Amino acid sequence: MTFYALDTDGIDAVASFVAAGWAADECVIVVATEPHRTAVDARLRALGHDPHAETVSGRFLVLDAENTLRRFFVDGHLDLARLTPLVSEALDRAGAGGRPVRIFGEMVALLWALGEVEAAIELELHWNELLRQHDFALLCSYPTDSFEQAALVDVRRICDLHTDLLPPAHRSATPGGGARAGSVTGATVGDDRTGDGPGHACSRVYVPAPESVPAARHFVVDVLRAWGHDELTADAALIVSELATNALRHAHSPFRAVVDQRRGGLRIGVEDASELPLSRRDADVEAVDGRGVGIVAALSRHWGSSPLPGGKIVWAELGGAGGTTRAG
Repeated sequence: MTFYALDTDGIDAVASFVAAGWAADECVIVVATEPHRTAVDARLRALGHDPHAETVSGRFLVLDAENTLRRFFVDGHLDLARLTPLVSEALDRAGAGGRPVRIFGEMVALLWALGEVEAAIELELHWNELLRQHDFALLCSYPTDSFEQAALVDVRRICDLHTDLLPPAHRSATPGGGARAGSVTGATVGDDRTGDGPGHACSRVYVPAPESVPAARHFVVDVLRAWGHDELTADAALIVSELATNALRHAHSPFRAVVDQRRGGLRIGVEDASELPLSRRDADVEAVDGRGVGIVAALSRHWGSSPLPGGKIVWAELGGAGGTTRAG
C-alpha cells in the first residue's frame, strides 16, 4: 500500500468531525492510516480532547485502514462478503446501548490512490448499501493528486455517491445521521510545478460545489501572478468564474481549471464531465444571468469548446506579454 497526504485542512476537518460526534455523545469510528491517525490525535489534543479517555469510555474506536482493507481486498478484487461482517461488528460495538455512530474512513481513498478506481467505486456503492441497513454518518476524504490523474467522469461518479461535498474552503458542515460527505483538497499539477520558465501548464480539480468557483478564480490568479502576467489577472478571473459557474450550473459536474501557456500564448480552460455541447444564447436585457459566454467572448482573443473523452473543455485565449488582452 502507498500513503497519500491528507493536508492540514483535511486533518482539521477530520478532527472537527470527531469532536462534533463526541459533543453529541456519539461513538466515532476512525478507519485511517497510521500517519493520519497520529495527526488527528494530535489535533484533537490541541483542541482540548483526550482520545485515549474517549477510547476507554467506548466513544472512540480506531482501525488501521491498510490492515482492514487487506482483509477484504485480495488479488485486486473486493470480497464484500468479508467486509459486511467487519463493519457490522464495529457498528455493534460502537452503537452499544443505542448510541449514535459516525465513521471517518480512508479505505476508498487508498484504493483510489492505488489506481483501483473501479474497486473504489464498488466499495463506495457498498458503503451506501450499509447506510441503508444501519444508521450512521460517514465522512470520507480523497487525495486530489489522484483525482488529477483520473478522468473527470470517474470523479463525477465518486461525487454522485455522496449526499454532501465539502471542498477545502468549507469545513464547518458535519453530516447528520444516515448521511455521508466527501472532502477533497486541491493539488496543482503541471509540466512545471514551480511555474518558472516558459512552456508549462497547471491544473486543479474541483468538486461540484458553489465554493469551488471562487477557489478556481484564486487558483488562476495565483498562477498568472507567479508567471508574471499580472496585467491579465482581472480578465482571467472573470473568465474562469463564468466557465466554472457554467460547469456547475449546466454540466452539474466536477471540473478541472487549466492555465496553459505552452502554445506561445495564454489559455484559460475549464473541463467538465458533460458531453453536451456548449450553447450560447442571447440574454434578455433585464435578465440577471445568461451572459456568461458573452463575457468570455468579449474578454478573450479567441475562445471555443473542444470535446474530450467523457466530457469537454471550454477555453479562452488571452494576450501574452505585449499582446492584446481584449477582443474588439
